[in-house]
Amino acid sequence: MFISDNAKANTVSSKNQLDVGQYVRIFRSEKPVMRVLFVGNSITRHGPAPQIGWHGDWGMAASCREKDWVHLTVAKLEEKFGEIDYCIAQGAAWERAYETDDAVLDAHYAAAREFAADLVLIRIGENIRLHDDAPIQPHYEHMVRYFASNPAAMVVTSGCFWRMDALDVPFRQAASDCGWRFASMEGVESIPGAMAIGLFEHDGVARHPSDLGMELIAARIWDAILAEE
Repeated sequence: MFISDNAKANTVSSKNQLDVGQYVRIFRSEKPVMRVLFVGNSITRHGPAPQIGWHGDWGMAASCREKDWVHLTVAKLEEKFGEIDYCIAQGAAWERAYETDDAVLDAHYAAAREFAADLVLIRIGENIRLHDDAPIQPHYEHMVRYFASNPAAMVVTSGCFWRMDALDVPFRQAASDCGWRFASMEGVESIPGAMAIGLFEHDGVARHPSDLGMELIAARIWDAILAEE
């Protein structure tokens, strides 16, 4: 299956993207109208890594916190609906050990499950290295259901930022089989300026979404949130 050259060239390690105690972070407001859970990887949140020229603590390669896809989406939600509580679950540990299901989920993400979000947004996958004896779709479905602990939650899943058919195809199929909304990322990486090429010396960091790339991701997910059933 096709895999983007950008995916092959990503040299940002899936390890040590955050301290273990930071994998789940919850942000509270005074009068929340809903609870929103964001599940992702370095594109969602990566702590400072000066050894690769990254000094932020937000979605990698965005110029500031407010311009990553998470906080762009938070702003859209609050503008339309009012104040929200939101939770960010940095899921790179799951990507590395997806086949272990609850072992990795319970070890690191119980607080995100207990958050019982009304809206669950899943934008993850680029760090997964598939195992022949562990097809991804059932493990992906298990992960999504784990985070979507609120039976009334709206669930939006998505494809990968870099085209990775071995993941994008089963992710889309899982959404269809399980009745979740799906935000395709097809073509985003090929839009001029969508990656932060030239903005960072480290090639792996530079292949992450720029401010424009983050806007495009947020727009695709926003469209899925608002789509008619």
